[in-house]
Amino acid sequence: MKQWIKAASLGLVILSSSMYANAAEAAQKIGYVSTGQAMSELATRYKVQEKLQKEFSGRVAALRSIEGKMKTKIEKMKRDGELMTPTQRTDIQRQLAALDSDYKLKAKALAEDQRRRGMEEEQKLVKKIRTAIDTVAKKNGYNVVLDAQAVLFASKSDDLSSKVIAAVK
Repeated sequence: MKQWIKAASLGLVILSSSMYANAAEAAQKIGYVSTGQAMSELATRYKVQEKLQKEFSGRVAALRSIEGKMKTKIEKMKRDGELMTPTQRTDIQRQLAALDSDYKLKAKALAEDQRRRGMEEEQKLVKKIRTAIDTVAKKNGYNVVLDAQAVLFASKSDDLSSKVIAAVK
């Protein structure tokens, strides 16, 4: 009976150690991608910043126009303020307040829209990068792909960044 228990426990040890060896062997191919580098290179390639600047150029020009009008009115107040009647001075102050209010409202809306559109473009790039990572990992037989920021040490041969960037369409 004791020999049977010894044989069973020895078999169990061999079986469990071979399972751990197989599990370790299956997860050996680990790569990493510098997603920050990929994002910046792809943003440059797709000219995201230029595209967004073009998209919002009209609204930026409108804000600059309001700034110019405000500056002109302020200079007029400084230059001719003492010669103006109280009514004229009050009118210019009201116009300045209206321009300031309009400017702040439009500037806030522009900033929110720019942030929203920037996030949309970023999400498009993230989706392309994830698709490329999946493609490159499957093609090269990688089981796990990590972000380079999470990796403390790895071989340069496991850096998939350039392959991922090349794979993005």
